[in-house]
Amino acid sequence: MPIQNFAKNLRDRWKDPSGNWVKTCSILTTTPNAVTSAVHDRMPVIIDPDGYDLWLDPGMNDADAASELLKPCDARLMRCYPVSTRINHVANDDEECSVAIELAQIQNRLSF
Repeated sequence: MPIQNFAKNLRDRWKDPSGNWVKTCSILTTTPNAVTSAVHDRMPVIIDPDGYDLWLDPGMNDADAASELLKPCDARLMRCYPVSTRINHVANDDEECSVAIELAQIQNRLSF
């Protein structure tokens, strides 16, 4: 696929059979870094700010240059901490989902 078409297809809007507009997007994934590998075998691509201009350039045609941006984020720039199970419900879409909690809060709610 030409790179111009690839970028266009990452986000799109289209009409469903009922005629309603639907906005869609894709999340690109890559191999996990040291922080995320304990949780999953892949992670979302996080583009370094130095690569924003290249990634967003509508005239960019260099697939190799774009591919270089799709590497795992430097693990030293990330942190890992427990969060509430509130994150498991799609209706919860606020900052509270990413508030760090003590593991004891989770363990106290577990029942056997």
